[in-house]
Amino acid sequence: MFRKILLGAVLIAGGTAANAGPVLFSEGFDSLGAMGAAGWLSGNFSAPVGESDWFQGNTGIFDSQAGAADSYIAANYLSAGFGGNVDNWLVTPLISSSNGGIITFSTRTAGDNPWGGDNLEVLFSSTGSLNTGDYVSLGMIGSAAYPTDWTTFNFLYDTTASNVRFAFRYRVTDTSTFGDYIGIDSLSVAVPEPGTMMLLGAGLLLMPLTMRRRRREQS
Repeated sequence: MFRKILLGAVLIAGGTAANAGPVLFSEGFDSLGAMGAAGWLSGNFSAPVGESDWFQGNTGIFDSQAGAADSYIAANYLSAGFGGNVDNWLVTPLISSSNGGIITFSTRTAGDNPWGGDNLEVLFSSTGSLNTGDYVSLGMIGSAAYPTDWTTFNFLYDTTASNVRFAFRYRVTDTSTFGDYIGIDSLSVAVPEPGTMMLLGAGLLLMPLTMRRRRREQS
């Protein structure tokens, strides 16, 4: 298991993977031991800390998005004690990136989850720091919209730093009532093609227009 201690902004787009250019970093989560050797870190800041950290995917709950059935990383509500709040971080190794790019990964929660309450925040550090205060949020996959089938998410980031890190922050409020189990798979960090940047940027610009139209329709 990884050692404790650890320890940005942009746009999120759900759906299919974006077209990307050169890949700067990739991880298929085949082995936690290999991840630890590669420089991955985790830090459980839950209150109170529970019996669980990040762990190899449990095929009894669901299989991976790609590769061997257990080749994904998972976390669950047991990261905090009963009735507590989960705050469990998973941090990438240093990634060499002199320009902005796109981080892509797949995630899901259990399809028969009766509880809800799973949240995943994606964060970014342009300093390569292990201090949580140096991370900025790229966005949140909230419990109301957390997919119950593998779904690919893309987050853009901008930097001129030569070394960066990303963090996944699994959060649940009140484990006596909420929280279940999430998986993360097929992570990559790449330089996006110009067309991808334009499409994602256009999507962001259209969001306020769409929201206004929905408000008018509802009024």
